[in-house]
Amino acid sequence: MKQTQLVLALGAMLAASMAFAANPASGTSASINTSNKIRHIKTTVETNPKDKDFNKAAINVVDIGVKPKNSKGVANNQPVAFAKIDRTANNFLIKAFAKSILGKDKNGVTVAQLYRMKGVVWDNIPKMPDHSHLGRLSYAKAGNLDVYFGDWANVPSGAKANTAGTNYTVFYSGTGRTTNLPTSGKATYAVKGINNHVKQGTAVLTGTLTADFGAKKLNGTMARSGLSIAINNAAINTKAASFKGTAKANNRLIGQTHGHFFGNRGAAIAGVAEFGRNHQFNTAFGGTKK
Repeated sequence: MKQTQLVLALGAMLAASMAFAANPASGTSASINTSNKIRHIKTTVETNPKDKDFNKAAINVVDIGVKPKNSKGVANNQPVAFAKIDRTANNFLIKAFAKSILGKDKNGVTVAQLYRMKGVVWDNIPKMPDHSHLGRLSYAKAGNLDVYFGDWANVPSGAKANTAGTNYTVFYSGTGRTTNLPTSGKATYAVKGINNHVKQGTAVLTGTLTADFGAKKLNGTMARSGLSIAINNAAINTKAASFKGTAKANNRLIGQTHGHFFGNRGAAIAGVAEFGRNHQFNTAFGGTKK
């Protein structure tokens, strides 16, 4: 009897784990220009079943008009998993010779100035497609989950280091959207916010968000010098494990926020706050339960 119960319990745990992994959720700021004439991003998952990161959270830098310089092609117009970018950033050679182009800073944010991957050295790496048309990407991870949040900008290939770029976009992308979000009680999340993270060492926002699962409301603030983001009574959708509502920048500018909960019983949270034409305040955020 005990053995049967153990088998059933293990089966339930495995099923729950598989359910989390099969539930991607993502979002971007609405101000993004997704015209085919403009380079932009899409949040997605790795779609190649032969790839070791199949079905993991990914990003796709879309550029329909980009033309390859050689037979190796370009890295645009296809998903690349954040897990793969992490492994590349941790490569010994990258750490030794190219950390200023691709590396994690002291705030735990990986900054990829991909537009700088141009020139004789990069062009002659075997089998490596041209990455210089991917712009600038900065992101962090929510705990140990396959959940990422950050910002991106369209920076021209070969531009100088720390160029700000255009079509600024904040995003989150994750798998394991919660399927068993609590219907009562509260949870407090320690969160990090990413805003205009053009170069390594840029200050992040820090703060806490509190989810009241009974009242179905999310509240809290995060801040750094010169910028604060408050979320005021955003509505929690229990079934969708999502939230949506009002955000406020520097206690005066009204905007919107949306995002999702991830992991077992909402172990992590990720989302964006956006402010229309005042996109310089747009912020991506994420974190885990305290």
